[in-house]
Amino acid sequence: MNRRQYLAVSTAALSGLAGCLGEPEYTISSVETGDDSHPLALDVTAVDRNIAIESPGQLDITLRNTGTQDVIIKNTGVWPLGVLGLDSGGESVSADILLLADEYAEADTVEIGPTGASKDNAPLTGTLAAAESIQRQYEIDGQRVSSAGAYTLQGYFDEVPLSYRTGQNADWVAYHPSVTVTLTEQSMLP
Repeated sequence: MNRRQYLAVSTAALSGLAGCLGEPEYTISSVETGDDSHPLALDVTAVDRNIAIESPGQLDITLRNTGTQDVIIKNTGVWPLGVLGLDSGGESVSADILLLADEYAEADTVEIGPTGASKDNAPLTGTLAAAESIQRQYEIDGQRVSSAGAYTLQGYFDEVPLSYRTGQNADWVAYHPSVTVTLTEQSMLP
């Protein structure tokens, strides 16, 4: 076999193999939430752990008022949780992975594009009554994940997703939940 034949066969074989491997797929391997001393609590459950280009992973996120008083919540984007993301702790201004929600399409304060997002900075406020909870479902799109690792749940644009207070005259308190979502890469070969 001469050099040209070898290069042609090698190139064809590698091209065929590259097409078979495709894009990497990921799994939500764990979700850990920490206890906070706030009157708010965040429960995060992985509903669909597999993350692929064609099939996003899904997280159910429930914000609960664990106190005995109504809590006034302020944020931007969509109420009550805002625009959420997962951050690996790098130097970027926004989170690494944008979490997608159906509420974004219904809101005129959020614009989601294939590679990014923007939001209106006008504050949104609402009240979460004592012992009440609100649940939202978020998707992790495989095209938005670039690597496996441990990610912290936070606001996509701002580290703190929301602020709250327990009375009209009380000071606003930043709520930064302690949630870690770990993504692992799935092997594409049998």
